[in-house]
Amino acid sequence: MKKIIFLACTVVLLFTSCDDYLDVKPYGKVVPKTAEEFSALIHNRLDEIDKGQIPPIILGISQNIDFEMAGCDDFEACLTEQSGSNLKYYIGMLGVRYSDLYSLIRDCNIVINEMKDEGTELTNNVLATAYAMRAASYLQLLRLFCEAPVKGNYDSQLGMPLVDRFDMEARPIRSNMQATVDFIEADLKKSLSYHCTDEIYRFTEDVAKGFLARLYFWSEQWDKCLPLAQELLKSHPLLSGEEYKKMIANPFTPMNNHLIMLYRLDSQNAQNNIENNNVKFRPVSKRFIDCFQNGEDITDVRYAFCINKKRQGIKPIFCGIRAAEFKFMEAESYYHLGKQDEALKSLNELRALRIDGVKPYTMETLPEAPKSDLITNDCDGKPLTKLLAAILNERHKEFFLEGDRFFELKRNGGPEYWVAYNGRKYTNFHYMYTLPIPEIDIRTTKGMIQNPGYTELEY
Repeated sequence: MKKIIFLACTVVLLFTSCDDYLDVKPYGKVVPKTAEEFSALIHNRLDEIDKGQIPPIILGISQNIDFEMAGCDDFEACLTEQSGSNLKYYIGMLGVRYSDLYSLIRDCNIVINEMKDEGTELTNNVLATAYAMRAASYLQLLRLFCEAPVKGNYDSQLGMPLVDRFDMEARPIRSNMQATVDFIEADLKKSLSYHCTDEIYRFTEDVAKGFLARLYFWSEQWDKCLPLAQELLKSHPLLSGEEYKKMIANPFTPMNNHLIMLYRLDSQNAQNNIENNNVKFRPVSKRFIDCFQNGEDITDVRYAFCINKKRQGIKPIFCGIRAAEFKFMEAESYYHLGKQDEALKSLNELRALRIDGVKPYTMETLPEAPKSDLITNDCDGKPLTKLLAAILNERHKEFFLEGDRFFELKRNGGPEYWVAYNGRKYTNFHYMYTLPIPEIDIRTTKGMIQNPGYTELEY
């Protein structure tokens, strides 16, 4: 169990409202001075991770379910039972507290800017954690509040306001996407330079590498993503058979395939969140069922974990980063680097661990993409090939109910589609995959630019 140091008499968490998240050094507040006090500030945030209360650098159960229900195509909103009326049903209903992420960034800035780097194990671990958490916060802001990257256009695409120091008067406007990506990469590399291996700090070297791999994957830096994903697969090899079943059935029990996870100290809270969200009252969509082709509803171990005979989503919900994500990074990185044979080999290796008696695909036997799938173009806007369609299809099956599908739809074209609910038609427009900057930040920060699609709406 993680040891938490509480120094409540000296450490003030400095919570602020959504319109003054930059006010990181408020008058009359106490800023930590000793390494132990800075450590207490960081451990309060780590405790939030263990209890599932962290600002959404990792989507919690409730947020995860919201994104699955409203932000993707895995459930049939039009068939929702009355008992599931609390479930969201289209992208326009999604929301993530922008200010919560900047609140965490502020606390990390306090540590990074104010704590003396004494070179001790304590200060090294605290700084490593602060840099990694700040980077993870900006990465989530990038994925949620910026448009999907368009290769070659990063200098012209909008990024995030970058806050890296104390300045109570400053109100930075949005940087470009390239600057945001560079900032996150620098923070993660700085975290890695401290070589934190103490699990108490959660953001160990491997976790920082996991977020760095996510950054490279999201920003289409395939040549950097590939070796990092392969390195992590060596230290966290994929599970199969009974070991895999045990991992999926116990999403709140730490295992070697889990790099970082929520709720490890409060699984009851997680279970309550699942039960209160009434997932069982909205049936799984035919689109998702169609992912299991050629009898795989019987042979693929994931099917029985995901869906029961009543078409209810029954998979235990994992919130965090697990090793299978890096296998898909490996396969897709090979694909975009023009190494088709290696991409196919990677895909077959994953399928062999999930499907009983499966025959490896060859280039000639790759199936057609499911006709109902929303994704028809890749992240570069090119029509899907059979190979990439097969990779994305396996990813769809692997991360059902883990909050991944929304980001995959956004990354691969942001397809528009509509849902029916209570006799009305709701359209998920392309721009909705990028969440709006809060109105108060637009009004109070001169020059702050709203995301496309929201400038003429009240929200």
